[in-house]
Amino acid sequence: MTKRLKVSSDTVFKPSTQAYAASSNGRRLADFNAPNLGPNTASLSELDLLRSRSRASLRNNPWIKRGILADVANEIGTGIVPRPKTPNKDLNKQLRQLWQDWQVSADADGVLSAYGIQQICARARRESGEVFIRIRQRKPKDGLIVPLQFQVLESDFCPTNLHQTLKNGNRIIAGIEFNAIGKRVAYWMYPAHPGDGRLTQNHLMPMRIPAEQIIHHYIPTRPGQIRGEPVTIQSLIKAFHFDQYDDAELERKKTRANYTGVIQKNFPTEEEGWKYDPITGEPVSDVEAGEIENYIHTEPGTFPSLLPGEEIHLFPGDESGQGYSDFVRQQLLGIAAGLGVPYELLTGDYSQINDRIWRAVMNQYRREIQMTQTLFTVQHICRGMWNAFVDMAVLAGVVRIEDYSDNAHQYKRCDFRPQAWAYIHPVQDVQSRKLEIEAGLDSRQSIVASRGLDVEEVDMQRAEDAQRERDLNLENHKENQNGKSNPSDQPPISKEA
Repeated sequence: MTKRLKVSSDTVFKPSTQAYAASSNGRRLADFNAPNLGPNTASLSELDLLRSRSRASLRNNPWIKRGILADVANEIGTGIVPRPKTPNKDLNKQLRQLWQDWQVSADADGVLSAYGIQQICARARRESGEVFIRIRQRKPKDGLIVPLQFQVLESDFCPTNLHQTLKNGNRIIAGIEFNAIGKRVAYWMYPAHPGDGRLTQNHLMPMRIPAEQIIHHYIPTRPGQIRGEPVTIQSLIKAFHFDQYDDAELERKKTRANYTGVIQKNFPTEEEGWKYDPITGEPVSDVEAGEIENYIHTEPGTFPSLLPGEEIHLFPGDESGQGYSDFVRQQLLGIAAGLGVPYELLTGDYSQINDRIWRAVMNQYRREIQMTQTLFTVQHICRGMWNAFVDMAVLAGVVRIEDYSDNAHQYKRCDFRPQAWAYIHPVQDVQSRKLEIEAGLDSRQSIVASRGLDVEEVDMQRAEDAQRERDLNLENHKENQNGKSNPSDQPPISKEA
């Protein structure tokens, strides 16, 4: 039996002197609010409000929208493609073709392909912190190649404020049901989106869905965290206030542009009879005396003719914008850092870097994207969808594997190939890969795989190209183009020679 010890605050070791300046409570850190919260208390306490603000920013703030778009495009691209690796090569080819035929109808809503589901899930994870994918088995009469579809559900479907202890001892925490050993056994979800305003009384009651029917995609930032947080959190405040400031500055410049200068009329003093115009002798109204603004509208490039006693005073140029571009850049750097996106991708401003700096920036960014792809996107979305696809293909008899029940893990083996990165410097990049192969530092198969392709398919296509060239006599045409003669055009060599 495991022994338990009671720990009190008196047993905590307290040094006689302060070891870290960051733990001081002096004037400089008096406003540093740092509550000691667990991973779920911290993430769940304001999660609904954070999601709402994140989505509002994505709808209205161009920098947040651009950063999320760039991130998703680099993570998903045109799709992360499965490459089955079962022991049977013929089966691999059959599964690849079956997936390619079926994936266009993978969405339960009938809108997206399997790769479109990847894209919208990656976007929802950044925007809302998480997303759910429900595995929906279909009937043979539905006419699908494989009777399976996936339903993408926003995080709102699973209520974060649902906490209960059930009669069987299971606990529901933030809408997720755990058994006695902490395993997820079910998700409690609304039948419809709670934010769409179409909920009836029945819709307000969450339904229990077994965990094996749900793919929960999120990135935990702390051990034990059960719900995800939007990636926009660190940028929300700065993006919100900067957007307001930038709009206010634009409005100030717009209204300032309406005024070019003033015309000053030199009227006599009151003792000298200022109520009469010195030229015409007519009485001067309050408007002409300057008590009310008087506008003179002119076309660009014209200069007015003044009366005696009038002077023009032009307003100086707007100098308040000095240093404004540097200020804007600094704010956008902060927003980009919060989103985890390079400043150049966020803004489209490449004016202060060269190709070497860009290579260094993209190498680091791509490493971070690859980490997310491999550890979370592939692990949750791609592998979850593939396993369900293979299971249903075998269960429906579309693919026949005799020993599948005993060796299912062998037939679910699969690599997932993201879309290849674009070359930063095409000539140098290709030459470096070629040198790696020649030096034995890498294999051709590995490099082809890094391009999102299958080496067997590449070799087959090369063989087909070569055969086509021979069939069309293109080899001789190439030789003629290169200045070489066609051997068939040479005279025969005599026996004597």
